[in-house]
Amino acid sequence: MKKFVTFITLIAVTALFGQAYAQNYMIEDESGIGPKVGFYKAPDADNGTMFIGIQSRTKGKYVGAEFSLEYRGEQSYTTAGGSEVTIKQVPVTGSLLLFAPLAENFAPYGLAGLGAYYTFYDYEGGFVSPGDDAEVKIGYHVGLGADIAISETAAFNIDYRYLYLDGSEDFSDKEFSGNVISVGLTFYF
Repeated sequence: MKKFVTFITLIAVTALFGQAYAQNYMIEDESGIGPKVGFYKAPDADNGTMFIGIQSRTKGKYVGAEFSLEYRGEQSYTTAGGSEVTIKQVPVTGSLLLFAPLAENFAPYGLAGLGAYYTFYDYEGGFVSPGDDAEVKIGYHVGLGADIAISETAAFNIDYRYLYLDGSEDFSDKEFSGNVISVGLTFYF
């Protein structure tokens, strides 16, 4: 699944960059909103998960900001006792973006931000606290990405973030830190 997502992402970026390369669209001093999708995998998790969300971006020539709300599907963890815990997350994040425009339609960026990660647990298999539980964790992230303007009012973005997030106190040997790859489309107004 991960290879499939990577392949589709590369095809989309190549197609959009090729189309956008012939255009001269510089989006700056604008705000917008749009969908985003991605993949998240923590090293301690048994599997990764796809996610969907919505992002709001404000973009100047060199500095921007992003606020996003996502829903991350199930990720499984095996505890030291051999039982399984399934988690779902709803992150609410904010990021500062620093752009380095290389062309009228192409602007790579670095990013850093904070987030509140609403985490829902489903314990199974004789864990100490069977049933469901939820908590909010604060995490931070850093990463790199690129904005590719596809018109005067729309831009495609792709980025990689490394998320720093502690795991649950119930199984402290597991972390939720991990790799996040996302693709978004922002419509500016």
